Amino acid sequence: MTTAPPAPTRLARSGGKPRSRRYFHVGEGLGHAGSCVHGIALPALAVLQLDASPGQAALLASAATFPELVVGLPAGVLINRYPLRTVMITTDLASAAIVLAIPASVLLDALSLPLLYAIALIAGSLATLHKAAAMAAVPLLADEDQLHRSNAQFTGVITTAGIIGRTLGTVLIALTGPARTLVADAVSLVLSACCATRVKGLPAPAGAREVRRPMREEIHEGVEYTLNDPVLRPLVVALTATSVGSALTMTLLPYHLLTTLKTGATGLGVVMAAGSAGGLIGALIAPRLVRRFGSGPVLATGFGLHAVMQIPLLLAVPGPAWLIVLIFAACGQYATATVVGTTQRSVQQWHTPPELRTRVQQTARWLGTGTAPLAALATGALATLTTVRTVMALGILVLIVSAGALCRSPVRALTSRDEATGAAR
Repeated sequence: MTTAPPAPTRLARSGGKPRSRRYFHVGEGLGHAGSCVHGIALPALAVLQLDASPGQAALLASAATFPELVVGLPAGVLINRYPLRTVMITTDLASAAIVLAIPASVLLDALSLPLLYAIALIAGSLATLHKAAAMAAVPLLADEDQLHRSNAQFTGVITTAGIIGRTLGTVLIALTGPARTLVADAVSLVLSACCATRVKGLPAPAGAREVRRPMREEIHEGVEYTLNDPVLRPLVVALTATSVGSALTMTLLPYHLLTTLKTGATGLGVVMAAGSAGGLIGALIAPRLVRRFGSGPVLATGFGLHAVMQIPLLLAVPGPAWLIVLIFAACGQYATATVVGTTQRSVQQWHTPPELRTRVQQTARWLGTGTAPLAALATGALATLTTVRTVMALGILVLIVSAGALCRSPVRALTSRDEATGAAR
């Protein structure tokens, strides 16, 4: 067992904490907005300039998300060995350099799909490391009794940045083209790195000062703790099942809206915008809900409502009335998902020793986010064998079963008092 780093509360009280949090939020917001621009520009570049087929476009999307499955667990060890600020700055600057390779290749007439695949893989790997470091920094910049509020604020910043980034990306692509739009992504990453240089109170972890054990042993220790803890185990199982169920319902959502429900591109955009607004609402109300009802009831109710909010997709038929229902359902779905996401992340931090936090965090992300690309591929295969509605119904069933299982676990009994006691375990 490694030696625990200094307690987060002592770090937070070292001075300059609010100022550091502001720089941290601004930097992460800028970086995420740029990533959203990147997420729109890269497939647009592949389709519009390289005439990518649907299969090639899907492969490009998989290349961007596949690193979560491969790099996710090692990231929990790596960011425990090096200063978090150094990791954030390095990954930002490296990502900016990688992104600029795309407009440079256009100028040199060397753009190709294999190059985009490689850049998507590298950029995705760097993004996975950066996200891991940023999430690990949140509890170090917060007072222990404000941990959930800090997680919710961070989620709110990221959600808002996502809305701005997707809007900006759409406008820039229309005005300048996808290749030039990527310059904005690179600029945002450089600005994010500059903000990270002003963040204080992020010390080198204990692992950076010790004789390092093999990475496999450290990964195993994090996985073992997660799967043996009576609170973390059912929570992570529910998150993994929810990731799979959500992939079954959401992967084909644009196709279902456009082809079956005849919403048109405008209707699709409004539904997606409602989801983004719901995410922001969820980030704002999550701390209040936990203070009033406790972590356990919020998680149990949130998982259940998240499943129920997707049922209208099965019942909807073409028409403006159902489109309104789907808009409200999307808002509620993302609001509950955000409430669950911020609350479960805080519970993980409260119930994990400081020296294991990064590895437990990445174990949960690996089991959840890392399974999403595989679930998405399975969704396509199932849809060809059955129907889109059948696949969505299966996804909703998975969501309902996982929510029911969580209600019967020790997680249901957690109260808001665990915020003050969990981290001291």
